[in-house]
Amino acid sequence: MNNTFNFRRFGLLLRKTIYEKGLVLGGTFILATVLVLFAYSSLKTARQSSFGQSMGFAIGLLSVTVWVNILLNNFSKKSVSASYLTLPCSHFEKWLSVFTITVLVYLPMFLVVFKVIDSLFLDYHRELAVTKFHYTAKQLEVDFPYLTYSFAEKDNLNRMPFSIFLACFFGLGGIAVVGSLYFNQKSYIKSALVFLGLSVAFSFLGDSLFSFIIGEKTTTSGVLNFTKAVVSTESKKAYQIYATESIKSLIQHFMMVFIPAALWLIGLVRFGDKEL
Repeated sequence: MNNTFNFRRFGLLLRKTIYEKGLVLGGTFILATVLVLFAYSSLKTARQSSFGQSMGFAIGLLSVTVWVNILLNNFSKKSVSASYLTLPCSHFEKWLSVFTITVLVYLPMFLVVFKVIDSLFLDYHRELAVTKFHYTAKQLEVDFPYLTYSFAEKDNLNRMPFSIFLACFFGLGGIAVVGSLYFNQKSYIKSALVFLGLSVAFSFLGDSLFSFIIGEKTTTSGVLNFTKAVVSTESKKAYQIYATESIKSLIQHFMMVFIPAALWLIGLVRFGDKEL
């Protein structure tokens, strides 16, 4: 028998995980759905739909960290941890079960429900905007664009692009995996504090490093995406510096692909260390 992966063994592990944690996972998903509904219920006819859509994406990102933490709360107590680690399945199968339930169960469910909510609310507000405020078709497309999951289509500037959502989804999910495996007690709180602390530190260090390299003062907001900087000189003139397309593409792939993948792989390695 393959000691790394076996379909039957993996299937039994998935069934066991869903049976034991399905109720809590379902409650988390319902709570996320209610929060999305609440975000859309605050829409007014004169308010752009991008508010509800951006809030929906943010709720999805927050809830996936809770979802992953629930899947890995077996390490919260030593007795439970010992029982989980002695299950007759490999650490790869345990890691893969978390990845599968998160990516192949939660993500499709959330995207479908999010799209349905968006369509229902926008249908209502579009009709109200036309009948009550006499919106034209062009105004509707500007103020009430439907939610799309397209990579090619240019997204509304006020809404989080779908590609960014996916990168953040896998990235935050990976952070939750690593945090849950490295912090046994109160792992969610500790992971959140470490993530926020590192984010603040990198934002300041990145700005300071860039200022040191070019020898001029830069604004903090200008270097957050690592592809553009706003340089302020002593004469209070501001200049924008952009990275080349090749450098920009390299940085984007590093941030959106390499880092999320690395976090999940670190989680896989940590699973093996736990069993040792």
